[in-house]
This record gives sequence, C-alpha cells and structure tokens, in this order.
Amino acid sequence: RDEVDTRKETPQRYVGDEAWLNNFDVEAFRKDIRSLGKKLEEQQGPEDMQHLNKIIGWSNACGIAGLATMGLAPNPFSILMLSLWTYSRWTMIAHHTCHGGYTKLDDSGRFNRGKFAIGSLQRRVFDWFDWMLPEAWNLEHNNLHHYNLGEKTDPDLVERNLEHIRQNNWPKAFKYLYVFGAVLGWKWTYYAPNTYKELKLHELRKQGKEIP
Repeated sequence: RDEVDTRKETPQRYVGDEAWLNNFDVEAFRKDIRSLGKKLEEQQGPEDMQHLNKIIGWSNACGIAGLATMGLAPNPFSILMLSLWTYSRWTMIAHHTCHGGYTKLDDSGRFNRGKFAIGSLQRRVFDWFDWMLPEAWNLEHNNLHHYNLGEKTDPDLVERNLEHIRQNNWPKAFKYLYVFGAVLGWKWTYYAPNTYKELKLHELRKQGKEIP
C-alpha cells in the first residue's frame, strides 16, 4: 500500500505591511460582512426609492440645463451641467442599480440589475446613455473587477495598467502631461473598449471557441 503523506503544508507567513494578515480571522470577517449585508438589506424601504428618484430628478435637471445652453458660446455652465449629468447617471444611478441595490425595491422592474439599460435602444437611452455598453460594464466591473480587487486578474488594476509610465525613461513633465491626457479621455480610450473586449472574450469562452 502506498504511504499517505500526513505532513501539513506550512502556512504562508506575511511580512512587512502585510504582517497583520497572519492573525486575521478570515472566517469571522466573512460572517461579519454577511451579517451586516443582511441587516442593511432588511432596513431598505420606500425611502430608498424616493432617494433614487430624487437623484434621478437632479441628474435630469443638470442634463436639461446643459443641453439647453450648449448652443451658446462655449461656457463653463454647460460643461459643468453636462458633466454632472453623465457622471451622476453613471456613478450614482447606474452603478448602484447594476450592483442590485434596488432590485428588490422596484416593483416596476426598471431598476432590476438584469434589466436596467439593456434589452432595447430605448432603455439604453433613458436609463444610462453612456460610452460604455451596459452589458459589458456589468461583466467587467461587477464580476471581473470586484471579484479580483487589487489582484493581478483585476482588469482595472491601475498600478499594472500604468506600469509603462513608470518604466519609461520619460521626463517627469511629460509623464504628468501623459497622465493629465489620460484623465481627460480614459473613458473613451480605456473603459469603453476594455469592457467591450471583456464581454466578447466572455462570449467566446461560453461558446467554447478559441480566444484569438
């Protein structure tokens, strides 16, 4: 009979800034998070939907103000209003809805995480009209990003995505200028195409096709 190796693996020991992980109770932390999530979910009610509708109202007001004045000479007011409109629609309405924050509160189904901004052009325009495809965002952000936060498999790991800036022997002034340009257009140049790419890769994997 083959002998069974009963030796246990030596647990990994963390050092430096991560030394606190040696005494971290992962199971207790998991239970605390689940308990907190359940408690907060039980506290949800009509007030939360009222708050959402208020945010939507303010967001729409910014959009109307920006669109109504954009025909005038370039002015900071139109820029500010349009920026607040698109940004609040994304970060305060779409983000929370796509994470399922209002799924159990909305009887109409509009703010269901599986229906919001998807299914038709009308829903895309009225729910979340942005550069990113909502289906692609749901996959890339909700799954690939949040389930791999800060890890190498996180598609939004900034330290890795901007590694070339640190490694290139560019003048510091040029690096700052490069980052400034990235800040202005990162949604077009990175987020929209990257989320779409991840969606298409996911579809290929589901179909059992070879990744090009």
